[in-house]
Amino acid sequence: MNENNFDIISWLKVFQEKLISLFGNRIKFFGLQGSYGRGEQTADSDIDVVIILDEVNFKDLQNYQSMLDSFDEHDMICGFVSGERELINWEKSDLLQLVLDTKPIIGTLDYLQKISSDDDIRRSVLTGACNLYHACSHNFLHAKDINTLVGLYKAARFTVRMKHFLDTGSYISSMKLLSEHVTDKDRIILNIASADFQENDFTKRSHILIEWASEIITEYHG
Repeated sequence: MNENNFDIISWLKVFQEKLISLFGNRIKFFGLQGSYGRGEQTADSDIDVVIILDEVNFKDLQNYQSMLDSFDEHDMICGFVSGERELINWEKSDLLQLVLDTKPIIGTLDYLQKISSDDDIRRSVLTGACNLYHACSHNFLHAKDINTLVGLYKAARFTVRMKHFLDTGSYISSMKLLSEHVTDKDRIILNIASADFQENDFTKRSHILIEWASEIITEYHG
């Protein structure tokens, strides 16, 4: 893991102050997700923030953009911004990972988890596997890009996590801890996702990911 001395706690305090100054009591939720939220950040990690307002119009996005640009670390900041109405009506299978993976700072998203079902979790797993299967085969045949494959393995970790959640009822945020509890085939995906990639890994690792995604599609099709 790359060394990272960035003080996320102090940074979030400043971010929160600016956010409240900008939107005030319109803020329904503010949280942190991704590697910083899990405590698994590296020097290359983004700061993945989640902002939910009472409603969001384009002017709000422009004002928020100006706020982001005021930070020296603006290139590191990413995340999710939404109005409360859109969030409540969001596709549940897509929403679950946001709810489960986000560490709350202001407010809560727990009420959204209560309106989700096992079938929503299954669809999340299936959709993740379908997207990975298509993207990996397309990359192998056409783009032939090792960096794209690296990104696909990182994305596959989240499908592994939701698959484990569906199978066991246990949601494990930490990818390191997750690898200790999943099946052998799923552990291979997690191990590759955390490993270095070389050009000569491209064919073998593409093969592994496509075969793994194919099995999930068959098993979790509903």
